Amino acid sequence: MQSLALSWCKRWRFFLVLVCCTLLVSYGYLSYRPPYRLYTEFTNNEIQIARNFLKDQVNPKFVKFKQLQGAGFNNQVQEILLFHHLSLISSRIYTYQPFIWRPRNQELPLSVFLPGPTKFTIPFALFNEVCSPESVTHHRILGDHNDIWRLTREILEGPDRCIEIDDWILNWNYLSSPALQKVWPGFQHYLSTHFEWSSQIQAIVDRAYSTLNLHSSGTHGEPYMALHIRRGDFPGHCTSLADVGMGFTTWATLPSLNDSILPPALDAKNKSSVMEHCYSSLSRILDAIDRHAIKKSHLRALYILHDGAIDHLPVYLDLWKLEAALKNPTRAQRAGWKNGPMKLVIDSSQVPIKWGENDFTVAVDVELARNAEVFIGNGYSSLSSQIVALRLGTKEGKMEDITLL
Repeated sequence: MQSLALSWCKRWRFFLVLVCCTLLVSYGYLSYRPPYRLYTEFTNNEIQIARNFLKDQVNPKFVKFKQLQGAGFNNQVQEILLFHHLSLISSRIYTYQPFIWRPRNQELPLSVFLPGPTKFTIPFALFNEVCSPESVTHHRILGDHNDIWRLTREILEGPDRCIEIDDWILNWNYLSSPALQKVWPGFQHYLSTHFEWSSQIQAIVDRAYSTLNLHSSGTHGEPYMALHIRRGDFPGHCTSLADVGMGFTTWATLPSLNDSILPPALDAKNKSSVMEHCYSSLSRILDAIDRHAIKKSHLRALYILHDGAIDHLPVYLDLWKLEAALKNPTRAQRAGWKNGPMKLVIDSSQVPIKWGENDFTVAVDVELARNAEVFIGNGYSSLSSQIVALRLGTKEGKMEDITLL
């Protein structure tokens, strides 16, 4: 009788564990499940708005680029914004393509993230309607990095009604080359006039300021600095970059940011130097925070953008170590902080996300970093370089409030 009761108890425990696991998996799925109905509505609206726009156009000219598909969020964002900018200055209507969400390899409507490039433009779905295959002039851009932007613009300013660029002109080598720096003055103006996040993203940002007690224009809360650390997949990536002697990427290469690089200066020919900047030690990250905390003694809150995940668990250990150090009164005094240690250290995982909003979290991170009084980032990261561009292009940001590790 006793063995029968024991057996029943074990089965009951197993059943409870199974139910709990099922509930956890179900909750995880539902909380991450994207708003498919919202996406469908945005896709349909994009087409309708574009059709209405085309009715008023006289002798319009169109362009479609070969774009990056399924790369990281900010890799896609920076390319889309650059292509839209190039189309505008060439007096052509940009043909925008869906945003490819890599975690699900799914096409999402661009306007649910970036409304700017979808205004007075057309979605990819309409390109074949306005440009029959036989009316499209195809071009391959032949030239070195210094000529690509100029040659492409000259082609786009030509008489052909429909143009398709068959080369991926904004490739990795171009984006990390000094040639991109020539584009910056015009692109900086573009960002100030055309960049915006969708209302869905902005709503989460506003909620985050209130919930996390962070200060931004028009809100109460703690003034804060933002830190972007890239850890999870970067050890191997940084080693590869060191092997080929690669320097910083995109806007982190701007000469005006040279003084924003935390010493010692980057020497791309030196593997140790590349690793020091690409995968900075925690002590180096703390040095960067100390520099700003000493200059701006009122900043006692830190928001950390990171890539911690179930497959990148060591990232959370680094976050814990950073928080412990930054909240240590003895260390703060030793480092020269006038107003004591950090009062508030929060990170990406604490942003108040509701069910169905997880696709927007990276954009929310970028916006919170864009609005911070100080930003500390990684010059090898497209996310950090995008934040730098947005701070300088849309917020009248100051170079001295940026540090590149």
